[in-house]
Amino acid sequence: MIEPLSFLTAFLLGLFGSIHCMGMCGGIVGALSVNTQHAKPITLQLSYHLGRITTYGLIGLLAGFAGLWLSSSHDSAELVLRTLSGVILILMGLYVLGSTNTLLWLEKGGAKLWKFIQPLSKHMLPVRSAKQALGLGMIWGLLPCGLVYSTLSWALVSANPIHSATLMMAFGLGNLPALLSFALFTAQLNKFKRHWLVRVILGGSIMTFGAWTILAPWLIKYA
Repeated sequence: MIEPLSFLTAFLLGLFGSIHCMGMCGGIVGALSVNTQHAKPITLQLSYHLGRITTYGLIGLLAGFAGLWLSSSHDSAELVLRTLSGVILILMGLYVLGSTNTLLWLEKGGAKLWKFIQPLSKHMLPVRSAKQALGLGMIWGLLPCGLVYSTLSWALVSANPIHSATLMMAFGLGNLPALLSFALFTAQLNKFKRHWLVRVILGGSIMTFGAWTILAPWLIKYA
């Protein structure tokens, strides 16, 4: 993959998929916004998102190591993983276009694990300090989310731990503007993201990148 382009794609996916993210994390973000007794709301917000993005980076790092092991252990694994990556990108593009919710089935599997993780967050509520917000963000970075899981699958096929970790953090940074502006500019941001032309351009670009990811090895082989 062309790394700068893949990072940009991950960022844009996070940005334009943040409508879904606000549904998942909006309650926590809103709660942090009204806590003014012990810390400034912006401090709590930034600490929470730092924890969330850190978790994304860590699970991306693990996915990169797993992909690297698969690629080095099996001769055909790289081609299979690359094809899987392309398919996932195409599904991502269709999701942005609003044409499918196929990726959301991943959330059902993650929900089983989440019921064991979620109780850990109770020890950090109510949030009164940046340290608590950081810990809460790291836990909620594991919240079942089809977009996170699909991006993680994409990170897996890169078979590069640093690339995979950066890819996941780029996704996390992409949905940061919407989550930070939850109480201020959400309506304006959502109106822009929902515009049909914006969604067509972004969704089409992601699907084109996915098709190129699948076809590139074959084009190079028979060129």
